[in-house]
Amino acid sequence: MLILGVDSSSKTASAAVFDGAENKILSEINSGGHIPHSENLLPMAECALRLAGVSVNDIDLFAAAEGPGSFTGIRIGISTIKGLAFGGGNNCIGVSSLLALAYSFAGFESPAERLLILPVIDARRKQVYSAVFESGPEYIKPERVITTEEFERELNCFYSDRTIIFMGDAADLCFNEIKFPGKLKTPEILKRPSAGALCAAAAEKYKKSGAVSAEKLNPAYLIINRYP
Repeated sequence: MLILGVDSSSKTASAAVFDGAENKILSEINSGGHIPHSENLLPMAECALRLAGVSVNDIDLFAAAEGPGSFTGIRIGISTIKGLAFGGGNNCIGVSSLLALAYSFAGFESPAERLLILPVIDARRKQVYSAVFESGPEYIKPERVITTEEFERELNCFYSDRTIIFMGDAADLCFNEIKFPGKLKTPEILKRPSAGALCAAAAEKYKKSGAVSAEKLNPAYLIINRYP
């Protein structure tokens, strides 16, 4: 199964082609510059296809980050995938942008450190979109909007004996704002989304629940608390 995936839910956009049978990334393009996702994403997807040596007609499954994250970015990603999939009537699938981030750790095992994976996307005003995962990744807490202050209390109350790592575009914010004894410094590569990881998550989700038509692919927004 060949999967084309895009993630434009945060500041960096990513597009990839993934071989589901071999479980490997064939190509991946990332852009965190000043060009808007609305101008960048489709050319990035086309470039990923070209670098993988395939055409859009070869793609079996089209995947997009469905949120949470930037409302505009999510709409751009969903619209791009809808447009690419409509022509051939191919299957589509939406993947949580937080789960996609966590999939960078797919297959990673750390029994000694008992690592918790904390994908975080900036929701402004010291709020983040976040979820909590065991390495694997397996959900412990689902997607939600939470302030860094609330997040700090939760982590210290329930996970004080664990090692944690933040990932995503709010990783630095959380690392600096949240006091926690067992936090790891986030490498730069884990601060941006990987469409290759999103495709890996899409492949697993497809096995469990199948796909939807392009018409039924929709964003999954979370409501942000806007304080005065």
